[in-house]
Amino acid sequence: MLSRRNRVRIRGWSRKFSGRKRHGVCKAGQCLPLDQLPEGCNAVVIHNNNLKIIERGLYIGAQISMFRNDDDEPNVVVAVGDARYVLDRRIAKTIKVKIV
Repeated sequence: MLSRRNRVRIRGWSRKFSGRKRHGVCKAGQCLPLDQLPEGCNAVVIHNNNLKIIERGLYIGAQISMFRNDDDEPNVVVAVGDARYVLDRRIAKTIKVKIV
């Protein structure tokens, strides 16, 4: 078991590598949330922290196109390559994209 002094040293050491989350990956006006992307537009994913969505193919740098984005519906439909996905609007708000 570590002494109190060594535990404090280890705790401080690990904080240097964790860093803080950076929310502002884009400059002002360059990127927008996925749920605000107009229909028929193509975009590139800039920021995504959701692991399940990354596994579907919406990783950073992936090109996507918006198929359906009606304000009165709770979901959006996006295409990544040949696949089409229905995403909840709450999840789509966390994904940042840049229009190409």
